Amino acid sequence: MSRKIDKALLGLAGEYAVTSEICRRGYHAQITFGRWKNTDVIAINPSNGKAVLIEVKTKQGKEWPSVKGIKGSNRVQVLVDYHNKSLLERPDFYILNEDFWQAFIAKIRSKLKEVIETEEAIIPVWPDGYKGVVLKPEDLKEYKEKWNIIEELLSYHSVV
Repeated sequence: MSRKIDKALLGLAGEYAVTSEICRRGYHAQITFGRWKNTDVIAINPSNGKAVLIEVKTKQGKEWPSVKGIKGSNRVQVLVDYHNKSLLERPDFYILNEDFWQAFIAKIRSKLKEVIETEEAIIPVWPDGYKGVVLKPEDLKEYKEKWNIIEELLSYHSVV
């Protein structure tokens, strides 16, 4: 994107892009429009009723600042990257789950002051009080376009 766009509009662009990608894969997806603090999109498999709660973080610069991790077996975080993309180009997507965050926190834990775990987030706190992490695409290469993470969560069969 050659020009910077308003942060709120950028966020909406990312949420719509994620919703579109999920629908392209044959699932229902709906933007929540801020009703839930850590849920921007809900993805649903209509054939089995499975749902995934998705938090979307969108950037147009070089990094995602202040990213706080997600927690929960049906929660996913999708990072959308519009950096250096023209209006005709699709953004890059990085799909992260709780397993990613647990492993990431384990790698950096010795540098942290503490880790705050809430019902929906795993928040690293640094010695200077900064909450969250700064992520760059090169930190997440193995998670680029990993839509199978969402697809697998939507396809689990319930065991009664």
